[in-house]
Amino acid sequence: MDSFASTVNPQLVYLDGLDARCSIIRVAICYWYENSAKVPWDEFMPPEILELAFYKTLQEFPILCGYIKADSSSRMYIEVDKNDLNMPVYTDACCNTSYTDLKESGFNIHSLPVDLSEEYGVPAPPGLVGGRIKQAYFRIIRFKDASGVLVFASIAHCLVDGYGYTQFMNRWAEISRWMQQPHDINTEARQPQCQYFHDRSIHTSYHINQTSALDTFTLESLSTGNAFTRWLTWISPETRGRVFKAISGVTNRTCCYFHIPSKTMEVLRISVQKHAPQDTRYSMNDIITAYVTIVIAQAKEEASSTWWSKPLPSAIRTILRSDLGKSTGFLTSIAVNIRSRINYPNVRNYMGSMVFGKSIMLPKDLVHVEPSDKTISTLAFRINQAISGTDEQYIGQLGYLLNSEPDNFMRQTLCYAKHRNKLIISSQARFAHYSVDFGAGMPALVRHAPHAFADIAYVMPANPTTGGYEIEFNLAPDVATNVIRNSNWMKLVEKYDSHL
Repeated sequence: MDSFASTVNPQLVYLDGLDARCSIIRVAICYWYENSAKVPWDEFMPPEILELAFYKTLQEFPILCGYIKADSSSRMYIEVDKNDLNMPVYTDACCNTSYTDLKESGFNIHSLPVDLSEEYGVPAPPGLVGGRIKQAYFRIIRFKDASGVLVFASIAHCLVDGYGYTQFMNRWAEISRWMQQPHDINTEARQPQCQYFHDRSIHTSYHINQTSALDTFTLESLSTGNAFTRWLTWISPETRGRVFKAISGVTNRTCCYFHIPSKTMEVLRISVQKHAPQDTRYSMNDIITAYVTIVIAQAKEEASSTWWSKPLPSAIRTILRSDLGKSTGFLTSIAVNIRSRINYPNVRNYMGSMVFGKSIMLPKDLVHVEPSDKTISTLAFRINQAISGTDEQYIGQLGYLLNSEPDNFMRQTLCYAKHRNKLIISSQARFAHYSVDFGAGMPALVRHAPHAFADIAYVMPANPTTGGYEIEFNLAPDVATNVIRNSNWMKLVEKYDSHL
C-alpha cells in the first residue's frame, strides 16, 4: 500500500459529458472460477499474488483512487491526491458456501454469504449524512473446500466504460500470470508493459458545434431542462448519489439470464438476411437487438407495472409522467462504442467512456408483431441504419451538445426515465471477458451483477467451450415473467437462470 502511494502523481481529471451521464451507475461484473482440478486453495489463484498484481495494475489506473468533486459551474472532476487517496475496497476471504451451491442457485449473487448490493448499486456515500463516494470495490470470495472463486469487481461507470473495465481486468490477470512464472517477482524490467491514458481532453478533438446530423428525439432529450434537472446538477455528487440511490431502492426489478447457442443465432441470421434490402448486411448485433426489442416490447405491453414498486413523492411522479414520457412508440437505446469511429492516435488505450447511446423511437406497429424472418428484418434494418449513422458528424455534434450545458447529462437521464416503453441494450459480446485468466484458467461464467435500474439488457459472450451468447435482462418481475412465457423467444434459448 505504501509503495503504491509513492507511485501516484497528483492530478485533476475533468469528466466529459459522456462520463457525467454514467455517474449514477457502476460497471459491476462477477467472474466465477471453478476449481475442477482440485488444486490446493493456496495454489488456486494465490491470494498474495492476486493482491500484489492488483496494486501493480492500479498504478496504471490511478483515477480509481480519486474522489469525485464538482467546481462552481457544477462540472464534475476526479481529484487524485496522493495524501488523500480514495483507495478501492479490496478483500480476499473464504466462506462456508460451496461453488456447487452457487451453481445450483443459478449463480444468484443474492445467495452469497455477503451482501454486495451497496457495491454494485448507485455510487453513493454510506449512510444519510457525511461520507464520500467509494469509486471501486474488488471482492475475492473463496468457496468451501477450495471448490472455486468469485472475483467481483465494481467500478464507477464515470471512470471507465465496459471496454476500459475489461482492459483493467485483463491487465490484472496478465500481471498475475506473469508473477506466477519462474522468475524473481521483483524484477520489474520483465513485467509486461502497457500504457493506458485517462485524459478526457481526447473528446474535444472531435466536437462539432452543429446539430444538423442529430435526430429529433436526441435533440428533444437535450432541450428539456427544467428546475429539477438544474437542481440535480447543482447538488454535490454525494447528494445526487443519495437521491438516485433512493430512486433505485424503489425500482421494481429482477434478473434473468438466457443462453442462446451460436448455431441457433447463425441460422436465424441467415434466414433474416434473405429479407434485407439490397447491399445491406446485418450483423449479429442487429439481429439480437431487433429480436430482443420485439420480445421486451410485447412483454411490457402485457404487463401493467410501473418501474417503481413503492410510493414516490408526488412531485417526482409528476415529473416522470410528464408529456415527454407519453410517447406511443417504443424507445430502444443502443450502446455504440465509438473508438473505431473517430480518428485519434492510440484511442484504444483510452479508458474513459467512449460509448454513445444511439436512441431509436420505434412505432408500435414495428415492435408489436410476431417475430418472423421478415418482421425481424424490418426492425433490424432500422437498427442497422441507426448504428451506421453514428458517424464522425453525429458523434462530434452530440459530443459537443452533451457538454454545452451543465445539466445536459441530467436532461438525458430523466428523459429516458420518463419512458415506460423502453429498453437500453449494451453488447459486450466481443469484449475479452473470458481472457481474464489469473493463472488457473478462464472463468467458467461471466455475468453482470444486477443493475441499479430496470429496462436494461446486456449481450455477453458465452463461455468459449460452449459458444453462443448470454442475454441478460434487468426487468420488472411481471415483465420478466412475460419474457419467460414467450414461446417464440424460449425456442431460441438453450437454458436460462431466473432470479424471480
